[in-house]
Amino acid sequence: MKDREASSLARDSALVGAATIASRLLGFARDVLIARLLGGGPVADAYLAALRLPNLVRRVLGEGGLNAPFVPLYLAIARERGLGEARRFAAQATGHLAIFLLLLVALGEMAAPWLVLALAGGFAQEPQTLAYAALYTQLMLPFLLLTTLASLLAALLNAERRFAVAALAPALMNAVLLALLIALHLFGTAPEAAARWLSIGVSLTGLAHLVMILLALRGLGLPWPRLGWSPDMTRLLKTGGATLLAASAAQLVLLVATQIASIEPGAVSALYYADRVFQLPLGFVGVAMGTVVLSEMAEAAREDGPDAMLGRSLGLGLALGLPAATALVVLADPIVSVLFEHGRFGAEDRERTAAALAAFGGGLPFAVAAKVFGQVYFARRQSRLPLVSGGLALLVAVLAGLALARPDNAAPMAALAATLAFVAQAVWLGAMLIRDGIWRPGASNLRPVAASLVSSALMAGALVLLLRLTAVPLALDQPGWHRLGALGMVCAGGFAVYAGLAWLLGALEALPLRKRRG
Repeated sequence: MKDREASSLARDSALVGAATIASRLLGFARDVLIARLLGGGPVADAYLAALRLPNLVRRVLGEGGLNAPFVPLYLAIARERGLGEARRFAAQATGHLAIFLLLLVALGEMAAPWLVLALAGGFAQEPQTLAYAALYTQLMLPFLLLTTLASLLAALLNAERRFAVAALAPALMNAVLLALLIALHLFGTAPEAAARWLSIGVSLTGLAHLVMILLALRGLGLPWPRLGWSPDMTRLLKTGGATLLAASAAQLVLLVATQIASIEPGAVSALYYADRVFQLPLGFVGVAMGTVVLSEMAEAAREDGPDAMLGRSLGLGLALGLPAATALVVLADPIVSVLFEHGRFGAEDRERTAAALAAFGGGLPFAVAAKVFGQVYFARRQSRLPLVSGGLALLVAVLAGLALARPDNAAPMAALAATLAFVAQAVWLGAMLIRDGIWRPGASNLRPVAASLVSSALMAGALVLLLRLTAVPLALDQPGWHRLGALGMVCAGGFAVYAGLAWLLGALEALPLRKRRG
């Protein structure tokens, strides 16, 4: 039974993770074109600061933010009173959410300049950048309405164990923006006009997301949205806000980092590009932990309790997260150079972005661990401790940013503040799980984690050696395809070293790649 559960967990996680990788790769191509088109100046700062709010919503919802309050309650209603009652509850939740979002977006349109200052207070000293950012924010706000509704309906698909369409939706959204960017490049659009069109394109991706999810739901017989109130809605309201806020902690930390970076011109852009690279591995693991693992834990609540999968989920998350973090730290400079150092994105931008990426890399395993730990409480519909841990993370980010950031190092220090926040969140949640008797770390469940650490450390040495061997093809004066191929070879070599060592040392025990003894 446990082997079948582990196989299902790994298979569904791989499906969601693969869809996330496709989305992130399209996102990489999109961001490379944004860097070429906008560079790292005031227009780029304004556009990327405005994009923080849609990115916050997209990442929180894409990584299971609405799954956490909705899925366990939906499954409980279906078990207790039948599937029809559960789907009526879903229709009520959709109707009330739509009304709330309409009001929220209307307020946001009227208060756009103040909203921008809440995201990047440093723009108060740069009136032109603030004006650009306010306009771009107004053009992007419809995205919040469209994609949040789509994400609630996608949570229904996840509750029905239909992960594929919801996971593929972000890839479609990135494809829409990528097509628009290609058109803007072909027409040689100036940065100011290009940023306006891209802001409109963000809202169009929200529309594409909603249409895709609605098409996937046609066969489920979901009732039309309704506004009737029920005790189930009261239960959702009591737990949903706190749960969603707790699930948003990592992305709120990144908003704090943006606020810190805004004190230095160009730092917001550098932080954004570094964060985009950081989000590739975090998204691969985080989305799987926030969708598949939550659904599995909620189902397990009837038998062994949602914490029964904690050991396997942590081992799986860190087996993927630790080598990715190692690669981000060691390869920060060549990654940024190969991906972004073109067009208006110069050497100074590269250095600032690479330093921020390396700082982000150290926080990746802790962000993954916090995601896994939080799912235990979400599956139990207990959001208080994850909410407290999220508040602690935000406090650490603010204090670290105030202590470390200066006008000449804002981007890397903002990223370091975020990393310290992830560390604090993971340590707090892990300590609470141990205190509550839910997690009893011992040799058996920590051995795969230790093996991942050793394998990642040895992989770091291999990456350093491979960088020396590929110094010539990675040089800035080489053709772009040569540089990309050389970076790909370095990454592939590091992965091969890690995979071999992890297999030998037992870091992959969380994956059903071989039969367990006994």
